Amino acid sequence: MKNNLITNKALIFRILIIILLFSIISLFLSTIYIKRAALTTLAEDDAKKTSELIFETMYVRMQEGWAKKDLVKILNRMEHIRHNLEVNSYRSKDVEKIMGVIKEDKEKVNSDPLIKKAMEGEKQFVVEDNGSIRYLYPIKVSKECITCHHNAKVGDVNGVLDIKYPPNEIKISLDMMIYYFLIFFIFFIFLYFYIFYKIINKKIIEPVVNFTEEIKKVSKDTSFTKRAHIKTKTAEIYSLQNRFNKLLDTITYYYNQLLTNLYTDSLTKIPNLAKLQEDIKLYNNHSLIVVSLDSFKTINSFYGVKVGDFIMNEVAKLLVKISKKTGSVYRLHSDEFAILSNGSVNISFCEDLIKTISKKVFKYNDIDINIQATIGLAKDSKSRSLEKAILAVRTAKKEKRNIEVFNNELTLKDEYKNHIKLTSILKESLEKDQLIPFYQALENTKTKKIDKYEALARIVKDDEIITPDKFLEISKSSKQYPKITEAMIKKSFEYFKDKKDLSFSINLSMDDIKNEKTTSYLFEMIDKYNINERLTIELLESEELNHFEIINKFIKKLKKYNIQIAIDDFGSGYSNFAYIIKLDIDYLKIDSSLIENIHIDKQALKIVKSIISFAKELEIKLVAEKVHNKEIYNILTNLKVDYLQGYYIGKPQKII
Repeated sequence: MKNNLITNKALIFRILIIILLFSIISLFLSTIYIKRAALTTLAEDDAKKTSELIFETMYVRMQEGWAKKDLVKILNRMEHIRHNLEVNSYRSKDVEKIMGVIKEDKEKVNSDPLIKKAMEGEKQFVVEDNGSIRYLYPIKVSKECITCHHNAKVGDVNGVLDIKYPPNEIKISLDMMIYYFLIFFIFFIFLYFYIFYKIINKKIIEPVVNFTEEIKKVSKDTSFTKRAHIKTKTAEIYSLQNRFNKLLDTITYYYNQLLTNLYTDSLTKIPNLAKLQEDIKLYNNHSLIVVSLDSFKTINSFYGVKVGDFIMNEVAKLLVKISKKTGSVYRLHSDEFAILSNGSVNISFCEDLIKTISKKVFKYNDIDINIQATIGLAKDSKSRSLEKAILAVRTAKKEKRNIEVFNNELTLKDEYKNHIKLTSILKESLEKDQLIPFYQALENTKTKKIDKYEALARIVKDDEIITPDKFLEISKSSKQYPKITEAMIKKSFEYFKDKKDLSFSINLSMDDIKNEKTTSYLFEMIDKYNINERLTIELLESEELNHFEIINKFIKKLKKYNIQIAIDDFGSGYSNFAYIIKLDIDYLKIDSSLIENIHIDKQALKIVKSIISFAKELEIKLVAEKVHNKEIYNILTNLKVDYLQGYYIGKPQKII
């Protein structure tokens, strides 16, 4: 395609050359026609005048009484005067009656149709094939002629004068004139076309070429700072330049907007994770703080998105204010922020930060909201500071500490080694049947009796008990998760088949429900062990539960077996009261993060009371997890929660 392209200059040049060639050819053809037309006109006029001259000469001599022979001598003499001139005269029939018939002339008249036509009074002008001219001039009778030609009247033809001669002089004259005309005309055509080309090149081609070069420069400069500045008085090119510059202004605006959106959090308008990753590269030795808000998902889901967004904005403003002298604040994702400092950060700053956040009361209309935070610090780091700080904050949450400082690079390696090690342990445990259900009791607050248990997966290896929080995510990434679910179904069903007075529950995730092999195995075991009415399926409350059609179809099938349904960890992160109303469920298990601090956290207490009120309205039973002391036990009992579960009630056990 590129080979077929042509520049404006070459295109205009080609057009001019084609026009020039057509002009010259047209001129050449027209001059040939003009030459022929002019030659004919001039020759005919010349022949007519020559004929009249000869006739007048002959007429004078005829009045003097000259005979035919004398006239012939005059004609011969005239032939010598003009080169190649040939003159003949022929008598009409009326003249022959008076003057006599000349035999040779009579034969010539009878054999030549042109002479016959001339005898009828028509002038005859002919250009012969060899270029010579023949003119036949009818001699008509005048008043003076009647004296001699008494048998004729005025206007009759008395004879024909036949003149032949070559138009050499006329041809040469015309040829010279035409040649000069052609030379001057072609010269001026070239001159005009050259001037025209220069003007076109100056006014149109050069501005377009320059404009094209400006566009090339702009395309190479990704900052879009350059603009086209072409000096031109051509309205179209000037307008095109303005349009192009306006287009660049628009592109620059949206490009800057794109960069802003790329590196700015849309909610809080502070720099985001992408910007943090870019800024970290600017510092060799730096410190990074990750601030994770505790139980923020619960606040967001309970009070709604508007309140959650309000709190998030207020926290961002607070962090920016506190960290003004320490470093820049970034929002990583939903409930986590980062503070990047070009240098070392003291632990005291982190402690003050925790206190400031915890003391801050966020007011939204008539609602007072308190939040807590956990901090992970990667201090004086040169590389992988974000990974280190995130690992530190995760460790702090696991260990129930407010602040965790990352120790050294070996910790990360240990973490990766631990991941690989657990993957191997999980695989071996499934092969050697080391995955065992542990059962945690649920106390009925009305009867004060334990009549229900939850089956929890544990790996028992070399007297060590490994809990799901350490291997569950690993099992999903290593594609061993379905095997865990199947093992839990089979072993817990087998364990409770003969315990007719006890009910139990097993946990299923959205991954299990979507897996046809897992669900088929579940219903196969239900048919085999006949424990339908004592079984509760606990579904983990998450965003995926919003796939209403899939969940509802699964629940309806369970209900046909009289199996009860519980939503686990309700209020944890995605709590949507609307979809709970649509689902046919029997239990709501209140998230442990709300229960474990309910005796000291007024906000958590408010949320729990609202959940209880909501459940009572729908006649759904409630289960409270993580009841770890008597104070919490008493609060929940007074609130008339149906079942309590936690270490205060009983730890998970292999045998009950």
